[in-house]
Amino acid sequence: MFEENPDYFLDIVVKKVKEERIKRKISQLKLANILDFASPNYIAKIETRKHGVTYNLVHLCKIAEAFEMEVVDLLPKK
Repeated sequence: MFEENPDYFLDIVVKKVKEERIKRKISQLKLANILDFASPNYIAKIETRKHGVTYNLVHLCKIAEAFEMEVVDLLPKK
């Protein structure tokens, strides 16, 4: 299913990260800082899926560590 539609997979990953960010009351700026960005603009682009930007594996590892969870918890289940 995800192999046939990778954008759907990425949309779910972005949605899960955003949900966890909001649940933990972490701002886009704070998440940007976790990912070594100075501005929240990149996070905003990711969360709206503009210009095809998304989180990469290094981002997900940093997010999982900061959120004290496993990377697999940020990935969709089939």
